[in-house]
Amino acid sequence: MVKEVDANPECSHIKIYLFTIAYFEWMKSCHSLNNCTNPRTTSFWINQHEILDCSDCGHRYIVLNEDTKNHLSQIYSDAYFFDGKDGYPNYLEEKEILINHGIRYAQLMSQYNVSGKILDVGCAAGFILKGFQMNGWDCSGVEPNKTMAEYGKREMQLNIEVGSLESFKSGEKYDLITLIQVIGHFYDIDKALENIYSLLKPGGLVLVESWNRASFVAKLFGKSWHEYSPPSVIHWFTDDSLNDLFSVHNFKLVDKGFPKKQINLKHALSLVHSKTPKFSGKQKVFDFLSEKFGKHKVYYPPLDLKWYLFRKEAEL
Repeated sequence: MVKEVDANPECSHIKIYLFTIAYFEWMKSCHSLNNCTNPRTTSFWINQHEILDCSDCGHRYIVLNEDTKNHLSQIYSDAYFFDGKDGYPNYLEEKEILINHGIRYAQLMSQYNVSGKILDVGCAAGFILKGFQMNGWDCSGVEPNKTMAEYGKREMQLNIEVGSLESFKSGEKYDLITLIQVIGHFYDIDKALENIYSLLKPGGLVLVESWNRASFVAKLFGKSWHEYSPPSVIHWFTDDSLNDLFSVHNFKLVDKGFPKKQINLKHALSLVHSKTPKFSGKQKVFDFLSEKFGKHKVYYPPLDLKWYLFRKEAEL
């Protein structure tokens, strides 16, 4: 019996070297954010929630004490989309802004030669998804709020399923899955990433829009930073911790940048109102500003909000 010999020993050595590097990088990361046993420290408290930092990977998060099965229905009720505070004063009023946001992301994806089937996670009424559809994508969405999902199906003529990504099942395989400001909201983030991996075609992409807690703005405002809004937001990422999370789940970072994102001032004022101390006449002041300037649109400054594009790697 003749023993096979590698025709190119140098190539084998390179493969071993790269595998070794990848292995030690993998060992440095937390392999489960939900069941992490590494030591953790308390960063601060907000709304009676303890904000924790992992001593190993630096991930910042809260531990959900309530029943996770009821978490989505409690947090993302209709009040989240219409009562302001940490949510929206009126989500439906942002229709035009969000459709245009979807168009911009669809155009961005064309630079990476990707098109086809898309699943938008946490798609709400489907406005961003509509922007992709207008650029030729075959669109589907999943949204935990029934009112928003029904609006998207009825008014936007989109295929939207009510539920969470953690429990979402489909016989479809997607070319692109989008997580536009939802990565921080998953109650079981490891399950969510595992599901994304299984739902994507080989080499499929994940587009993430997320807040950067290591940004100058986040550091400047500290615990008053608008994104510190537990229990709606559960996870807070840096560039490195987000990359580590996806790397553990066998994704590779392709590119990142700052989105050209518009917001209306009514929404911005609602966030500011919820994060500023009480003072005499505060409600009247904000009501006046919202009435006077709320319909105006401005571009969000490219400071603490970023987009990231990850590619599904082949299983080892």
